[in-house]
Amino acid sequence: MDLDYLLPHLGAGVCLVLVALLAAPYALIEGQPELVGAYYNAGPLGVAGALFLAVLGIVIFLSGVRGQADPTLVAGIMLAVGLTIFALTVVWAITMESTIIFSFPSQYSWLEYHPWASLAVSGVLAGVAGGYAAVAIN
Repeated sequence: MDLDYLLPHLGAGVCLVLVALLAAPYALIEGQPELVGAYYNAGPLGVAGALFLAVLGIVIFLSGVRGQADPTLVAGIMLAVGLTIFALTVVWAITMESTIIFSFPSQYSWLEYHPWASLAVSGVLAGVAGGYAAVAIN
């Protein structure tokens, strides 16, 4: 198994899953723009930065595989980006006030689990980025 090939593709896939997961409330919740805005901006930093970095992460991960950048440099950059995404998601999920989540109508009760699912996926992303950095160094 060629980890130099597998891990960046896996990382790009995890970034894509995280983007879809973080964008789900924006795409699925109708008629509640103020609440959606408060949800994304919850906590001291919000989660928009993690969403933006996850979109960039797709391109960054794949740039090393396609020969557009040095794979070792890409691995180091993605380690920093992956840990930043994880940190932003941790702060957002932990500081989320329950009043924001429970302000939505009952059909959006899945939002109760959304921050924790986002946190789990961002943890997987940080782990893949760490694995890619470890493989790239050797």
